[in-house]
Amino acid sequence: MSTIGWANLIPSLDRNSIVPLYRQLYEHLREAILSGTLPESTRLPPERIMSERLEVNRSTVVHAYRELVSDGLIEQKVGSGSRVVGQLRAGQPERSPSVPWWITLPPWRVGEFPMVLGELAAKQEPGRISFVQGVAPDEPSPLEELAKCFARVAKDPRFVLSYGDSEGYEPLRAVIAERMRSRGADAIDARNVIILTGSTQGIMIVAQSLAEPGDEIVVEQPSYPGALQIFQTCGLRAIAVPVDDEGMRVDHVEAILRTRRPRFIYTMPTLHNPTNATMNADRRERLVTIARRAGVPIIEDDPYGPLNAAQGIPPLVALAPDHVVYLSTFSKTIAPSLRVGWLAAPRTILERLLLRKQAHDMATSLYAQGAIFDYIQHGYDAHIVQLREEFLLRRKIADEAIAKHWPASIRISKPAGGFYLWATTPREIRARALLDASERLGASFLFGEAFYPGQGGDHNFRLALTAVTRPEISEGIARIGKAIASLRG
Repeated sequence: MSTIGWANLIPSLDRNSIVPLYRQLYEHLREAILSGTLPESTRLPPERIMSERLEVNRSTVVHAYRELVSDGLIEQKVGSGSRVVGQLRAGQPERSPSVPWWITLPPWRVGEFPMVLGELAAKQEPGRISFVQGVAPDEPSPLEELAKCFARVAKDPRFVLSYGDSEGYEPLRAVIAERMRSRGADAIDARNVIILTGSTQGIMIVAQSLAEPGDEIVVEQPSYPGALQIFQTCGLRAIAVPVDDEGMRVDHVEAILRTRRPRFIYTMPTLHNPTNATMNADRRERLVTIARRAGVPIIEDDPYGPLNAAQGIPPLVALAPDHVVYLSTFSKTIAPSLRVGWLAAPRTILERLLLRKQAHDMATSLYAQGAIFDYIQHGYDAHIVQLREEFLLRRKIADEAIAKHWPASIRISKPAGGFYLWATTPREIRARALLDASERLGASFLFGEAFYPGQGGDHNFRLALTAVTRPEISEGIARIGKAIASLRG
């Protein structure tokens, strides 16, 4: 019998999670068994002792153990309690007809909050004001002109029904490069550009191409949950750097690079998600300088760059085209359903990235690429101007509602002009508890922990001001204000 102490089996249960407590315990023990952390024949704590240690009802433990028995991972006998089954090889159950095939699958990595990405993509519920999704608002709408673009492209069925090149539709790549040069990235041409099936695919491609499981990377804290999920799934170890109203704290990056050599630095320097911060010019110059000196590439995630009202600050790729992999998307300026983004990278690694993309899909939708290229010629720039004005108006509405309905102890991020508002609660209010109270009143948002690569964020939350109507901004903030009042007693 294993000598592993029972203390090592006691997980930390999150009582604010939507995942039932028995399920949390079941998943913790299942992962430990399949990974080999709990070897075969290990005796589990009796149900009574486990329930006392976890401070839960005994039925919670009984339910979790029964699930493990059903999966064929533990066995229970009168007089000897619950033990890990004795037919394990290399941390996995023996493949036999009595063991369901899905139990024999190898362990796999998921991020700490795997449900968050599903919430970001889920449809809105009637009657609920949801500040969750970072999508462009319904108005101003690109649909009327975009429909004409798709219709024009559809006149050529051979084009629409083709795969297209893996690197993307050449005219679209050329116009993307031209527009990047207009922002100061003079070294970029069509040969540097690969069209992606959404920029999230680009994050995965870069993570898999530039690093291996166990490698360290530098990320912002807070940061985009989708990127954090990908990095965790790829087994990368994040070194967190704080963000303030001027963007990533480059002085922290400099201190890290004095003693460590991460594989890359991931940053969202323009209209950062979730804080809306835009990195100032001095920090951009400094970040590029220290990264080049240390021999560490930068991954610039720039989905909101075209929406930046503060013109004149070039992207990082303009400062160091040989040292930056640039990612962007049309999801935030047109619609996420198009699933079209792009990357621009030094030619030294472009083939590596292209081959990795081909492993994900043969090519991005040529129909969507053609329509976007057409739209860029017919109304895209005017739409961007309207979006910038709309975002500033929505933030003004939000600020007025917050001043009316929220206590001064709730701090909000200063930068305006983007999709998001980042809030910080006082010590006595946790964001998860506030989310529970707000959802009972018909308003929802994203809790802060999902934006943190490690510990933290339990007193932060994000409002996406774009997925609701203007009147719903005020009403939703009022509902959250009532929830805050209920928690303060």
